[in-house]
Amino acid sequence: MSQDGRSFDTFCDKVRCLLDPLAASKGYNGSGPDGDNALYEFVQAMTGGHHHAAGEIVYKIRRFEARGNVEDVLKAAAWCFLIWKHTD
Repeated sequence: MSQDGRSFDTFCDKVRCLLDPLAASKGYNGSGPDGDNALYEFVQAMTGGHHHAAGEIVYKIRRFEARGNVEDVLKAAAWCFLIWKHTD
């Protein structure tokens, strides 16, 4: 672990918290990060790709650059995972 507590495991844990209980509480996905995500699949089919997720990643990073809130980096990583998961 790094001296300031910022390890890869900590990073992954924080991303998991965005994908698991927070996503379930918003009604995005109640079966956890590895379960089915009907909303993502619907939007992917509707747009013909990962366009929405890619836009969210760009938005989160631009907002991080403007405001410096590191949670936006974690949110971008969560979107990256969803693209990775839903790519054939």
